[in-house]
Amino acid sequence: TLLEVSLFFTTLITIGYLYTKHAFSYWARNNVKSFKPSFPFGNFTPVFLSKKSIGEFIRETYDSTKEDFIGLYAIFRPILFVRSSELCRNILVKDFQYFHDRGVYSDEKVDPLSGHLFSLSGEKWKQMRAKLTPTFTSGRLKAMFQTLIDCGNSLEKHLKIKADENAEIEMRDLMARYTTNIIASVAFGIDVDSILEPNAPFRQFGRKVFAPTLKNGIRNALFLILPRLAELVKLKTVDDDYEEFIFSLVKQTIHYRESNNIQRKDFMQLLLQLRNTGKVDYGEEWNITSSKDNIKKMSINELAAQVHVFFLAGFETSSTLMSFCLYEMARNPHTQEKVQQEIDQVLKRHEGKWSYDAMMEMKYLDCCIDETLRMYPPVPLLNRECSADYQIPGTKTVIKKGTAVFIPCVGLHYDPQYFKDPNTFQPERFSAGNQNINSFNFLPFGEGPRICIGLRLGKMQAKIGLAIMLYKFNIHLGEKLKHSKIQYAPESIVPAPIGGLKLRVSHRKL
Repeated sequence: TLLEVSLFFTTLITIGYLYTKHAFSYWARNNVKSFKPSFPFGNFTPVFLSKKSIGEFIRETYDSTKEDFIGLYAIFRPILFVRSSELCRNILVKDFQYFHDRGVYSDEKVDPLSGHLFSLSGEKWKQMRAKLTPTFTSGRLKAMFQTLIDCGNSLEKHLKIKADENAEIEMRDLMARYTTNIIASVAFGIDVDSILEPNAPFRQFGRKVFAPTLKNGIRNALFLILPRLAELVKLKTVDDDYEEFIFSLVKQTIHYRESNNIQRKDFMQLLLQLRNTGKVDYGEEWNITSSKDNIKKMSINELAAQVHVFFLAGFETSSTLMSFCLYEMARNPHTQEKVQQEIDQVLKRHEGKWSYDAMMEMKYLDCCIDETLRMYPPVPLLNRECSADYQIPGTKTVIKKGTAVFIPCVGLHYDPQYFKDPNTFQPERFSAGNQNINSFNFLPFGEGPRICIGLRLGKMQAKIGLAIMLYKFNIHLGEKLKHSKIQYAPESIVPAPIGGLKLRVSHRKL
């Protein structure tokens, strides 16, 4: 009857209301101040409705309170938002044993490529991290150095044509093509030239995964903010055609190398060592002879997942860094000139040769890279999950087991108490004598045992590309950027300007 139906719906609405009220009172019940949530998205409405990028949301949240920590809700999931750099230190390093997991989505059965180092938790993460750590030593990086220079030379040739034409260049895309070439080479040992061929499969798939679409926006939000819901809906973090592409590449590369006994000094070679022997040597060994020892070896799925994250983390973050650094050089010609003078002097000392040691001497360029990472961090927040009840030092507040914790890198990076005039590009603030910056208010790569494993390679590929470009060319703003502020695509995790970053290059008089 009508009465029964209306009674049913009234009961349903009442239960829903009471549950919502209870869920949204979590922080009050735990004596933690919180921002007032709204149904159904809690405090994340602008992110879920694609009104703001996650980076803009994190920065605004950081700026709208002075508390050391404050409670947020993502739908009904409570998240502790940490503003104190001292508490960041505790979470990331000092009390790491309570916060060793990121608390992001990973389901290797449904989505085999999600079982990568970034997402893994607990013992699985610990073992994988220990296995992969020797892959990224400075010795390994030196062995890959010439490949990076070759990719830089290919970039220089392309820019020479563009300078002759006086054409505007969409720098984010071009830098992604340069870093894609590097990753294809050092990860897979495949020579790809996506600078000459912008639609090479590597570049097409890379572009697709990071495209600021609604589908990717929803995926990112579920992966980062609502992992339990992602598990429930059996989320796949990538499309099937991309998964197929990675698996077939990995299988082909393994088969080719093992049947032809080929050794290359690249990431894939070290993963093959891991697959066959269960470990990577810290020494100069690159061979892949199968081990008879009873060490747990790496499965093809595990191997493919590491290659996948290396590809994604390797090209997009570095290309974001490079394009924004060039944008700031174009906005600050005096800084650009200073960098160019340093490059000239270093190359003169090294007889015009691009060597590993020469790159190490370009200290002011390092400062420019760090200042770019401060202003445009490729990842705007770090997430952790509390693995056992943890009392915040100096307070009575207990972070309960299973609670999500957000560390707002982009908020800390723009805090005037750490960085004076935070909206101004000032590379000098990263010069050796500056004591005000520490690794807990400047977090472009994270910190502690879960610091980005590939940060050396990421910075080096960016540095080489920037040095080669700035040595031969001057960088200028495109017409549109002379008159307008950057607007960010709300669906993207990394800072992605709508319409790209259009710059011009001209030949330097050497």
